[in-house]
Amino acid sequence: MGRRAARAALLLVLVAVATSATAADRGDPAIRTLVPKIVAAWQTMDITKVDPYYAKDAELAFFDLAPMKYVNWAEYRAGVQKMFFEPNKSLTFTIKDDLAVHRRGLTAWATFTFGADVVGKDDKPAHLDGRWTMILEQRGGRWTVVHEHVSVPLGGP
Repeated sequence: MGRRAARAALLLVLVAVATSATAADRGDPAIRTLVPKIVAAWQTMDITKVDPYYAKDAELAFFDLAPMKYVNWAEYRAGVQKMFFEPNKSLTFTIKDDLAVHRRGLTAWATFTFGADVVGKDDKPAHLDGRWTMILEQRGGRWTVVHEHVSVPLGGP
């Protein structure tokens, strides 16, 4: 094979790889459907409705608004119940139009920004905007969250 033919072949391979990576980055439709279901489960403020979506491995870390880090699902579950669900009456999430899903084999990640409207037990409303990242792993034929990071920007609107 001549040098030109080899370059052309290499170019075709690179284009094919780039195209398949782009196609993979469009995300798995099942995950694009699952993420809003997980967010809806959080809105119920019933942790038993959230439980089925999360891995229970002892060494998995979850990052939420506070504290800095939960060491595993049991700790995350208890912390969210005490710090967020108990003092509030209602919670509504609005997923913005930037939901992105990426999949590589049995691993996927989803990122999006959101608005949250919270009403405390004192009937005082609050609003915050944040960002949410979920890392999912396919286990037993279903997608499970193995890591999550929820945060809000510091300062500014």
